Amino acid sequence: MATKLARLFQKTTFKRKLYLYSLLLCIAPVLLLGAVSSVIASRMVQEEVDHNHQIILRQIQLQVDHFLQALDKASIDLANNSIIEKSVQLGASMQHLDTTLDMIDLLQRQRNFSDIPFHISILYGNYGQVYSNRDGLMSQNDFVYAEIARQLNAKYTGPVVIAPRTYPNQDELLVIRSVPLFVTDKADGFVMLHVPSGQLSSFVQSVRLGDGRKLLVMDDKGTVVASHDPAEIGTRINASGLYRYWTDPSSANEVELDGVSYQVSMERSAFNDWTYLALTESSLLTGKARRIETVTWSFAAALLAIWIGIALFGTNRLYNPIQRLASKFSGEGRGAPNGRDGLEALDSYIHHMALTNDRLQHRLDEQLPYMKETVYQQLLRGEMDDRDIREKTEHYGFPLKGNWFFVCLVDLDEFGRFRERYKDNDRSLLFYALRKMCEELCEQEPELSCVTASPLPGQVAIVLGADRADEAIERKVTELAAQINDKVRQYFPFTVTVALSRPGKEYRSIAESYQQSLELLSYRLLLGHNQFITPADLKPAVQQSRLAIVRRQKKIVSNITQGDLEGAAAELRELVRDVPQYVQNSETVLGLFAYLIGELDMLLQDIGLDPKAFFPDDPYKELYAKTSLNEVTSWLTDVIFPSVAGHMGSLRMSKQKTTIRQVLAYIHERYDTDLSLQHVADRFDLSPSQLSRLFKEETGIHFGDYLIEYRMEKAKEFLVHTDMPIKDISEKLCYTSVQNFTRIFKQIVEVPPGQYRKRYRDAEPAEAEHASSDA
Repeated sequence: MATKLARLFQKTTFKRKLYLYSLLLCIAPVLLLGAVSSVIASRMVQEEVDHNHQIILRQIQLQVDHFLQALDKASIDLANNSIIEKSVQLGASMQHLDTTLDMIDLLQRQRNFSDIPFHISILYGNYGQVYSNRDGLMSQNDFVYAEIARQLNAKYTGPVVIAPRTYPNQDELLVIRSVPLFVTDKADGFVMLHVPSGQLSSFVQSVRLGDGRKLLVMDDKGTVVASHDPAEIGTRINASGLYRYWTDPSSANEVELDGVSYQVSMERSAFNDWTYLALTESSLLTGKARRIETVTWSFAAALLAIWIGIALFGTNRLYNPIQRLASKFSGEGRGAPNGRDGLEALDSYIHHMALTNDRLQHRLDEQLPYMKETVYQQLLRGEMDDRDIREKTEHYGFPLKGNWFFVCLVDLDEFGRFRERYKDNDRSLLFYALRKMCEELCEQEPELSCVTASPLPGQVAIVLGADRADEAIERKVTELAAQINDKVRQYFPFTVTVALSRPGKEYRSIAESYQQSLELLSYRLLLGHNQFITPADLKPAVQQSRLAIVRRQKKIVSNITQGDLEGAAAELRELVRDVPQYVQNSETVLGLFAYLIGELDMLLQDIGLDPKAFFPDDPYKELYAKTSLNEVTSWLTDVIFPSVAGHMGSLRMSKQKTTIRQVLAYIHERYDTDLSLQHVADRFDLSPSQLSRLFKEETGIHFGDYLIEYRMEKAKEFLVHTDMPIKDISEKLCYTSVQNFTRIFKQIVEVPPGQYRKRYRDAEPAEAEHASSDA
């Protein structure tokens, strides 16, 4: 069916397609507008209900919080009163009648001056007595809340608020405080305020919600404290959806109670962590939303009818110019076949013209690089004068501008080996990438213009143009050439030598600069591969003493003694760089490296090692067999230096292992202090970088990562085997905040600390139950 519709649509004329597209553009916005309006209307209804819920909940919360704060203040005043404290210490008896009467009088005055009606009980923990203004003096066992009294005497952790119907026959809100107010071990007694549950429910009853709505007040344990329905007071949340929303307010706020769906809003008190819930039947919301949707879609249908008429009229008006243009082309002897769509004939003619133009442009683009390359090589060979160059520049749009020109040659080192190693296609791709990289680096300098050419195999010639040739320009050109050398070394599997000429004026100087760069490349035999050569580099450094070479040799030997092969290699590279400034004879250069090998030989003999064990072949013979400084450098850094340093490093290995074991013991002992890499390094007389390297070599892990993982293992032990709060654990492990500790714990363990503790605490009773059932 879909295939037939597609074929039918393809055969339809452009005029009909235009009408269908216009109709679609008209219908789609209207339908979209209707859908969006319906969604917005539903959301507005929901937001309005949520807003009303929040207003009601905040009002109830403020009233209940004020009510509880008044009770809390009354309990504090009584618990902190010296008369109550003295009475609790002495007991209620005829021997201390004055104290007892003062206590009774105080209770009566407290009740008379309070805005909230409540009863007061004084629990004498040391005497097993209870005095109540309602029931008088009695034994603790006869007290209606004897079980609560026994629990308080056994364990008191702070002020207690007990919701109504938490215990059997308890239809009161109980507020309890110890006497004296602040205790460290065991309280002498307790003050208990009895508030009828109707006092709390009155706040809820005062709100007129209407049918299909509920209002609940719950304590921090999920027990209903106040409700319109007295039967719900003292019960716990049974609906799984409501319980899930109570524990996680970010979850869906639509729950089901007794088969009825409700929209829920919640407000949590910051004073005592009580929760206030407002529930509205979802059917009340959907009914109002449906009425809004009906009105919206009726309006959309009317707009749709209007737009259909506009689309039909607009299609006819838009297609008329196309018909006239198609008839003009067909009147030139290329009339369209009968029944052929006018736009289709017009499209065919324009497409034919575009194809012809593309073919011509493609041929020109293919030949243009070869034409430019020919001109560039003629420029390097000096076969063009200034007039010819300017004509070519205007004709082909060459980017070379300015009155001063530099020539930079980038020549592959060991081109013969390069040809043997790579096939023709690979060589072309690598060389193209090299040339492209040179051009991109040159384009980053706005004061310079450049062109590139390949006058010889394995060679890129870069002609740089500038409007002036002052020190700033020469410095930029030198930095650019050095950057090319660095980038090749970084990204390519071969090395190059870069030669940079002095600046020349006018185009005719380009050929002379090219010859100068070729002469500079000839010095590669002495300087070695991967060099950057300028005329200034070939002048001896008269200001420097030749003793600098000897000092570098001593530094190389010292680095090898300390096992620092990177430092020795770096000093060797500096030595190789400096040698051509002082020595112009290759035999003398090799003699300097022979002296370095002699220093290493003496070093091995001084520590009691046989040099022949490390140099099975004659090292001096191998040295004089090298043909370039690069080969000498590679041989020394890859063969000689590692061999000597490896045997000397074995003498230091046992000391290194002992040191790291001591560091681990120090971490395990002081993990709860403010440890740092600098602190531990100072403790063991090491530098931070040296300790970090030794620690990674011995343990396979960085110092900081090991400290974090060890602290997290300790955190898991505290969470599972102690009741220590998470805040105290984070402080013990030296974290600046609980949030920072929680974030790192979750990264390592993949769950938050609280969830980790709950998981293992829940697992222990399950395992115990399983063990008992097996027994």
